[in-house]
Amino acid sequence: MPRKSILAICRHAPYGNPLAREGLEAILACAAMDQVPAVLLINDGVFLLLEQDAQQIGEKNLRRNLTALPMFGVETLHLCERSLRERGIDPAQLSLPGTELKLLQNPGAFIGGFDQVLSF
Repeated sequence: MPRKSILAICRHAPYGNPLAREGLEAILACAAMDQVPAVLLINDGVFLLLEQDAQQIGEKNLRRNLTALPMFGVETLHLCERSLRERGIDPAQLSLPGTELKLLQNPGAFIGGFDQVLSF
């Protein structure tokens, strides 16, 4: 039986509510169970790639969770180009060691290619 394709969509900023952290934890849990999902950062989820001052925002820094993704087989993060542009984020300034960052111009078509979609 072929394995179903899974997409995890991270829509929320890494502060203000627990959804971003819970999304990253779900991605790591899927990968640990040999169900490596694709990951799409869209809307405020693109803020996950920016350095955060955890003390200043009163939240746990999620950068360590992101840097762990390649160890679990998640080696590519898909980014909504429009979300980056709307938030004034230059994709050329983003990097995550061990991870390829792929810009998507049409995330709807990308999302439609998956059997299961998890949204955080």
